[in-house]
Amino acid sequence: MQTLFLIGQVVLGVYFIQAGLTHLTKLDMLSGYAASKNVPAPKLAVGVTGLMLLLGGVGVLFQYQLVWAYGFLVAFLVLAAFTMHRYWADQDPNMKMSNRVNFQKNLALAAALIMLLALQA
Repeated sequence: MQTLFLIGQVVLGVYFIQAGLTHLTKLDMLSGYAASKNVPAPKLAVGVTGLMLLLGGVGVLFQYQLVWAYGFLVAFLVLAAFTMHRYWADQDPNMKMSNRVNFQKNLALAAALIMLLALQA
């Protein structure tokens, strides 16, 4: 079981690290998308969320400061679900489907992180 947990830890940590690095290296592009979703101060928001993803991913990967790591990631995932993936407001069926998938994925990942946090107690 420890081997399986380690594999999951590495995959999950790297997933969020990669997402954080994408936010930081593609700041202008993602800021434009955030602005299209009416996110206030989109460049700052993308930069801050990039740091949240990066720090959370590093915490998960190295099992360090897990309360903070999980907290950063859960906060990001829930906020992103309700601000960036508002599928109920989409008119285009393809965009609606894409945003619904991302909305559900974000909430499922947040729930999984909350369960992992519960195991730390």
